[in-house]
Amino acid sequence: MSVMQQSFFKLHKSLWVILSVIIPLTILTVISNSTLKSFATIDWVDCIGEGGIAFMTLLWLVATLLSRPKGKVTLLLFFGLSALHISMLMDFLDEFYRFDSANTWLSAFEAFPAFIGMILMSFAMYFWYQEQQILNFMLLKKERFYREYGLTDLISGLYRAEYMKQQIDKELLALDHHNIAFCIALIDIKDFSAFNAKYGVTKANSLLADVGQIILLNLRDTDLVCRYASDRFIVLMPNTNLTTAKQVISQVADRVSNHKPYAQGDSISGCNDVHWLCVQAQKGEQQKGILARINEQLNTQKSAA
Repeated sequence: MSVMQQSFFKLHKSLWVILSVIIPLTILTVISNSTLKSFATIDWVDCIGEGGIAFMTLLWLVATLLSRPKGKVTLLLFFGLSALHISMLMDFLDEFYRFDSANTWLSAFEAFPAFIGMILMSFAMYFWYQEQQILNFMLLKKERFYREYGLTDLISGLYRAEYMKQQIDKELLALDHHNIAFCIALIDIKDFSAFNAKYGVTKANSLLADVGQIILLNLRDTDLVCRYASDRFIVLMPNTNLTTAKQVISQVADRVSNHKPYAQGDSISGCNDVHWLCVQAQKGEQQKGILARINEQLNTQKSAA
């Protein structure tokens, strides 16, 4: 379990308690008001299907509590899924137990929690949509209309180079077919290895995360930033000429250079400067070619400096 999952686990203690009470209570209610069926009358195909549905709703419940912070959407999802799980669990137990004649109301009650759960889930989806609109806007410069968290860099919180390569391929197609210019920039933290050696890996990783967020905050909404490799970040600027790209990255580099992280309350040297370079893609160029070109030019610039 990750640190964030552990944090959310502790955050929802009351909901975990509710979940740990309603499941045994549902099972106890069914068992105490019904009679066990004979083995020969049990339909095992139905058992597998209905048991699988009950298990999946429980899995969704656990995933919700491990992945979401507190809030209205989380509560609606929890109680909606809980109600749905109760119905599915009763439906599953119904395959093993026959309700007594005096408790036929239980059979009629089976579907009612699911109905209430669906209503709650509908409200949750509505508020989740509103929440997602805000998140989509915040993540625009990290995702650019495509979400694939398997390609995320865990240190910086940005996507990795593989994700950027996919986006560059798309822009190269637009350049070849529609003549839409775009630029790419590399930003390299100066003397990062010395910083790492002096302050340690934890502080170095924290610096990378800080730099990633600073770049993100200072880009335009149409731009995309990813962590390229080690202390390098790559920026894609669609529909942008080289002059404009240099202006944007120059401002970003200034902001990064002025960053001073803190250690035990005191400011420490962050990155005194960064190396950066912009190039404009050319028609007929391949993704590997443009990346090789910008890396070679930046390395030459660093050697000269």
